Amino acid sequence: MKSLRRVVILLIVFLLISLTGCGFFKDKNETKDVSLMMDIGISEEDGLRETVLYYKDSKGFIVPVMRRIPREEGAGRAAINLLVDEPGLRDDLAAIGLLPVLPAGTEVVGMSINEGLAKVDFNENILSYDTEIDERAIVQSLVYTLTEFEAIDKIQLLVDGKKMKKLPHGTKIKEPLQRENINLSMDLQDEEIPVVVYYKGTTNGEDSFFIPVTKGVNALKADIKSALISLVEGAPENTGLYSELPAGVVLNNVYIKDGVAYIDFSEEIKNMPGNATHQQSMIYELGFTLREIEPSISQIRILSGGKEIELNSEVSLNLPPYLNIH
Repeated sequence: MKSLRRVVILLIVFLLISLTGCGFFKDKNETKDVSLMMDIGISEEDGLRETVLYYKDSKGFIVPVMRRIPREEGAGRAAINLLVDEPGLRDDLAAIGLLPVLPAGTEVVGMSINEGLAKVDFNENILSYDTEIDERAIVQSLVYTLTEFEAIDKIQLLVDGKKMKKLPHGTKIKEPLQRENINLSMDLQDEEIPVVVYYKGTTNGEDSFFIPVTKGVNALKADIKSALISLVEGAPENTGLYSELPAGVVLNNVYIKDGVAYIDFSEEIKNMPGNATHQQSMIYELGFTLREIEPSISQIRILSGGKEIELNSEVSLNLPPYLNIH
């Protein structure tokens, strides 16, 4: 019975993909939001697990993408292998405007995990890149991809079995690395602390992604209000990133109750476009920014002047476990 059900699901998925390719479900002027794609067809009983891998776009931004990898011992090594530049992966990612991170020919020579520290030994091909942007992308992608696994908190990079003080463009790797300042928009000033906010971006004009950006804020600690204030300020200039929030909107207040975040904005919030895709993206942009501070948040509600505003009936206020599903 399960086999028959799986066949039926696969046939439906194939039909939907075929119709989408023919343009039945997409306006020719609409940018496809990868984060809103249906997550169907493969379940844990098929021997796969969901994890987040970090690729890059043409501007060098690291982009989290949920993919499924074999549920087996050595999943960390399998995840790394899905970052290596090879023809199949490059073609797959090119279809959505992204790029592999690790240079072609990169191999994991050895890997061990002990008390939260993953030591990963690569062959010398991992050094086959040209720019500082490439180097930063490699380091951040490896750190963020591997620390998606509960057993890993930090990583130690080795090349041909040896520790290196720093990489060719100056990134220090002698000590273990941990999550820090992903897609840093500009150097932090002395009194600033980092917060991670989510903006939208696209490289091919057809597919869009939510991209985490580290910004500096003048605050005693990174809390939900300082994070949202930083988000409302808008995306850094000359990055091509953008926010779904209406121009001129101001944050009045934000509080959390029973896993629901209530965000009170100025009247300008009502100037948002009425279509469901735009409003859904705005909910996710706000929700995942807040989740960086408070992971327990499961739902977003938008208010203005203390009263909840009406959104398109097709918009879900609930946050999914992942963004950028591919």
